Amino acid sequence: MKKLIVFTDLDGTLLHHDTYDWTPAIPAINLLKQQGFPLVLNSSKTSSEIKQLREKLGNDAPYICENGAVVHFNEQMKGDEDDNMAVIYFAKPYAYIKQVLHDIRQNYHFDMFGFDDIDVKTLMDLTELDETSARAAKQREATEPLVWNDSEDSLNNFTRLLNDHGLTLTRGGRFHHVISPVSKGESIKWLIEKYQAMEPETQWVSAGLGDSFNDISMLEQVDYPVLIKNPHGRKPNVSHIANIVESKLQGPAGWNVEVLNIIKTITGAE
Repeated sequence: MKKLIVFTDLDGTLLHHDTYDWTPAIPAINLLKQQGFPLVLNSSKTSSEIKQLREKLGNDAPYICENGAVVHFNEQMKGDEDDNMAVIYFAKPYAYIKQVLHDIRQNYHFDMFGFDDIDVKTLMDLTELDETSARAAKQREATEPLVWNDSEDSLNNFTRLLNDHGLTLTRGGRFHHVISPVSKGESIKWLIEKYQAMEPETQWVSAGLGDSFNDISMLEQVDYPVLIKNPHGRKPNVSHIANIVESKLQGPAGWNVEVLNIIKTITGAE
């Protein structure tokens, strides 16, 4: 038997870049539920942020937080009671990242700031999140989003300094993210193996949808990769991904069309 598992980025993909609305994707979300196909949220967002969205979506699949740094799952691969879910960490802790950034600032004067440097009100103004969501966004476990206002040359120097401390920098739809050298793709590979072990008789087929540079490793890992149109930033180079599909519509509207097409391909439905 063949089953589809869908991995999706959030901001600019399942969620509208500016309004965070996901309702245009409801038809595809509902069809995934009807088919029993898991929808795994795979985002730079924190666990606290994703928990809030999962409740709204009625989503009970595992989820991947902070660009692949943290995975929440259980042996039944459902999460109706989130407190019972196991957590696996693929990255160095947030406290280490904050210390490294502090040490770098002692010797360099890059024009930047992170979520740890600003209060909830400033983060609300920066992201247009409500207060509850902004507080959740500050509850970080393994990554630090940065607003970078310096030059590209300085960014390269900063990245090299991070590398010296075992960290790296990824570019998301809104922010740069300081993180251990892990990726959304590595966590996806691990989670697919868990699903396969749970149902060895099932032929698991994977789809991945994202819109930004930090989604490339996810798109490289799946059977059906989809780059969602994003007019708000530089388009990532995905020409090396042989079967990549690029949506004509942006955000959740494009997500809905492409997921429905994939489900149709998998199930053979008209």
